[in-house]
Amino acid sequence: MNIYEIMYVIKPDLEGEALEEAITRVNEVLEKEGGSVTLLKKTGKRRLAYTIDDYKEGYYVLLNLQAGPVIVPALEHFFKVSEGYLRYLVIRLDKDRKKDKVGDGQGEAGSDVAGAEAAEEQ
Repeated sequence: MNIYEIMYVIKPDLEGEALEEAITRVNEVLEKEGGSVTLLKKTGKRRLAYTIDDYKEGYYVLLNLQAGPVIVPALEHFFKVSEGYLRYLVIRLDKDRKKDKVGDGQGEAGSDVAGAEAAEEQ
């Protein structure tokens, strides 16, 4: 199974129960396709870098999950046909980052520094 990181932006006019329903619908698609969510982080309402469909803000949600490759087309279809979502991004994490994201939680900063130091020595 692969590890994916998904970030999506929900329209800011959805609040309360409607917002939770939008998040739940994404999770249902993931579970239906055999994925298991390892991290769900509701980042909250933030200003967009540029205007999307006359919205200047959006509600950001970040997910990490384990799933097979069939999850990507299923998510793309879901986000394209569903209303209430402004943007989405699905990234498959490579094997080095899998350890960092799922394992000890220290992130990848240490490995980048060590890699840079090794390159300088050569």
